[in-house]
Amino acid sequence: MSDKKASVLAAASIILAAGRSMRFGRDKRLECINGRPMLLHAALLMASVVPDTLVVLGPDDHALASILAAEGLRATLCEQARSGMGHSLAHGVVQRPDAAGWLIMPADMPFMQRETIQAVMDAACSHDMAAPRHAGRRGHPVWFSHRFGAALRALTGDEGAKALVKAHVPCTAGNTQAAQAGGLWMVDVQDAGCLLDVDTPDDLIARP
Repeated sequence: MSDKKASVLAAASIILAAGRSMRFGRDKRLECINGRPMLLHAALLMASVVPDTLVVLGPDDHALASILAAEGLRATLCEQARSGMGHSLAHGVVQRPDAAGWLIMPADMPFMQRETIQAVMDAACSHDMAAPRHAGRRGHPVWFSHRFGAALRALTGDEGAKALVKAHVPCTAGNTQAAQAGGLWMVDVQDAGCLLDVDTPDDLIARP
């Protein structure tokens, strides 16, 4: 096994689940998806590929943490979560300081395929930043190697890691120069679920 592949096995995934579901009208994290609460469904899906999965919750989400713990999943309560996604993401990364990298996913994307997550992790063996792409659009989850640790820990506000991702040129096998320069490696997938986040009840109807 190569050193790079071995280090990816020590990766962590961070699921961002501290949002307040303002547009949904109720706590969407508890919305039933395939017989389970949406949050639990997404976390189990991620953990099936990345065993070290950590769910970042809001400061008062003790009940949700208990639901996750009952399934063997780990959660952390972020006191600054209400200040924006950037705080939640930074908090999650701080909880896993020794990880080889972090695979970041919002909790409201329960319809992606397991194969998409695996494809991004396969790309992580060769690239410092990677994400799936479907129909020409970048999706989730997004991989950041340990090289981005300091930048991720410094995040604040509502934008999460968007600015960090946008600062890197998207690249594929046909754009080797950008790839060698450390661009954002795009993994083409046939999975509309990597684009669909559930913001309103209508999004459940539009599921792939």
